[in-house]
Amino acid sequence: MEILITSKTHKGNVACVGGLIMANNRFVRLLNPGNWDQYADTDLDIGDVWDIKFYNREGTEPPHIEDVIVKNRNYLRDIGNISIYLKNCGVRIFNGAPTQVFSGRLGWTNKGSGYICKDNLPVNSVGFWISDQDLTLDSDEKHYNYPPQNDFIRPKRFPYVGFAPKVPVIPRGTLIRVSLARWWKPKDSDIDERCYLQLSGWYGVNVQKQNSVDSESDDLTF
Repeated sequence: MEILITSKTHKGNVACVGGLIMANNRFVRLLNPGNWDQYADTDLDIGDVWDIKFYNREGTEPPHIEDVIVKNRNYLRDIGNISIYLKNCGVRIFNGAPTQVFSGRLGWTNKGSGYICKDNLPVNSVGFWISDQDLTLDSDEKHYNYPPQNDFIRPKRFPYVGFAPKVPVIPRGTLIRVSLARWWKPKDSDIDERCYLQLSGWYGVNVQKQNSVDSESDDLTF
């Protein structure tokens, strides 16, 4: 099947690679035999289309139903403008505030982290989102922040796990890929396991352009 590579994210020392089956818009996560993720230097790059033969991984646990095992693969082409393709292929895209992501099923911690509980599962663990506000890189350079709507609400925060270089700002209207981490809870905690929301990547933001604008602004006299 023809599969468009839509994400490459850090998972320890390996790469978690996500794709979209172009014939039916099914989300897949591409694993090697033995249920191993891809090597960090994998040639499966975002925007590439591959002909991939696979079988479904056994024993998947919702909402992480995307796992498939790659049998063999052949490179076909570069999709070109991936943002335009995704916006027009019919795949569902969440729009607006972060509360709209995963159809409003997210809970939020006091620190602004989004999560899913087992009693309110979405249909899968990945999706696309167009924010109605700019997302700005936090001072820790590990998270992106959605601005609070009043002085009494903390900003919503998204850990960034993608391979692509960070940009200072992800402008509103940008197509963003989001995903849910595997089930987890802190040690010695009474809370149930949760899947926490993370930012996998974005499409169409030029890091070089942003950097050049920043460097020019340093020379301004005001």
